[in-house]
Amino acid sequence: MASKKVYVIIYGILGSSQSAIGAYFIGTISTIEKRFKMPSTSSGLIASAWDIGALCCAMLMAYFGSNGHKTRWVTTTAVIAAFSCFLRYVPHHLFGAGTESSSKIHGRNISDSLCDAKIIAEDSCSLESDGLATFIFLFIAHIALGIGTSTYHTLGAAYLDDNSLKNKVPILFALSTSLRMIGPSVGFLLASYTLKIYIDPDTKPSFDRDDPRWVGSWALGWMPLGVFHLIMAALMAFFPRTLPREALRRKSTAQTPKAIKKSFSVADFIATMKRLVNNKILMFNSFSSTFYTFGMIGYWIFMPKYMETQFRQSASTASLVTGSIGLIFTALGVIVSGAFISKFRPRPQYLAAWNVFTETVDIIGHFAFAFLGCPKDDLHGRELENGKWQLVADCNANCNCASSIKYDPICSMDKTTTFFSPCHGGCTISDIINGTKIFSNCSCIPDLQATDGACPVECQNQFIIFLMLLCGMKLLSATGRAGNILIQFRSVSPEDKSVSIALAEVLLCAVAYIPAPIIYGMLLDYSCLVWGEACGVTGNCWLYNGKILRYLLNFTASGNKTLKLLKFFAAMIY
Repeated sequence: MASKKVYVIIYGILGSSQSAIGAYFIGTISTIEKRFKMPSTSSGLIASAWDIGALCCAMLMAYFGSNGHKTRWVTTTAVIAAFSCFLRYVPHHLFGAGTESSSKIHGRNISDSLCDAKIIAEDSCSLESDGLATFIFLFIAHIALGIGTSTYHTLGAAYLDDNSLKNKVPILFALSTSLRMIGPSVGFLLASYTLKIYIDPDTKPSFDRDDPRWVGSWALGWMPLGVFHLIMAALMAFFPRTLPREALRRKSTAQTPKAIKKSFSVADFIATMKRLVNNKILMFNSFSSTFYTFGMIGYWIFMPKYMETQFRQSASTASLVTGSIGLIFTALGVIVSGAFISKFRPRPQYLAAWNVFTETVDIIGHFAFAFLGCPKDDLHGRELENGKWQLVADCNANCNCASSIKYDPICSMDKTTTFFSPCHGGCTISDIINGTKIFSNCSCIPDLQATDGACPVECQNQFIIFLMLLCGMKLLSATGRAGNILIQFRSVSPEDKSVSIALAEVLLCAVAYIPAPIIYGMLLDYSCLVWGEACGVTGNCWLYNGKILRYLLNFTASGNKTLKLLKFFAAMIY
């Protein structure tokens, strides 16, 4: 079993499992926000916790692990990652589906928010505290995941490089990376499947899964993901300190791994860090990757939500598309580039020129995305000077529509105007006619009647164009990945290999992975027009200013990728 080929497979699948865990969380973010009434800043902070955990221990684990049994270090941390999956299921076990999701029975809402219905401004606030507890559980789980994945890219990659001939390394990394790219697809597809199932199996809601009020079974996938990751961690433990063939080669050439001869000392660690920090090629390359990652990671984390808000897709569809179309093209790009580099061995200048071309196309693509979206939302009301949406109008001013009314949209019979709730439509009567909920005597609607649910918006053509551009960008961008890691390895001495990767990871965590999701979450919240409210506390956003959201997210992404390109030029100069 202990062979280079088997290691590439196990290492790739373990990374795939790790990626699936992250993708499943991303695919369920918008649902978690709705279920527990969280703003996007909070979910961005949870996403950042992964890298807070990695930042706390990556350098020390890489330093001490590089002198020890690398695969055992990877195994130990992978077990922690599996534990984090089980921890994420706890909030659903403790708090269940929530009272709001359980209030829709057989097509009738127990608490139709009608005009003059003596609406209670505050719900049972003791039930709303589950949002804070869930935030804490998910934050701790993500920190554990960060610790659990901190050795994969450092010690795991160094182990493969140590046990392979140098001319074979590019294709081996490309193969392991292509296997790892399967993980996000699995995670998103699993999210798509679980989100099709309503969170309360005993309840039949009065709307379908395309309705923004739909809350899917976000926690259903965590147990199988944790169990599978635990199995892969156990398989990684069977690999020896050095693969047999590599051990024989070293013995025949009288080579002894330098890392084994190194002594453990604080002074040596400080000397290693100084050596790496003064390596200009390494530092420019690392900062170049950091700026690129900042522009990419926040966009990637909120990609399903971006599709939901910009192109009116359901959470299930957004996860399905994110996990299939785009990632297939990414894996294809990685495989093709790795095979090309191994076979033709192009000069570094050619690889650099190609990277510049792909990055330029990526930047242009984000500029195009900033102007691609659905028509302006048809929600009744008006935009205030502060950018927020005023739901109260003369026609519903006497309806006692409290700010804590839940999002319960209705559509005018002519399908042109959506109202936040029956109360905001001025409706006083609710009936079920031929299986369809009809609201009547609506003072804000000319023909006085409306149907349950938001009005449909035709946006399919824009969505198809978006997907076509996204696939092309991912294919081109992925072709530069196999060559980038070679710069990291070849610019340092063999004994500094693991620590150099860890240093790059620390920079990525501190400058990109940790702040980017929080900042992108803040940008999403800034573009919110209509907030949900519970117990006097702001909850999740129900309606965004699509134009502002597109500008903020895409211009931020393209700006950071432009900085990445400038740093890349600096690395080439040195």
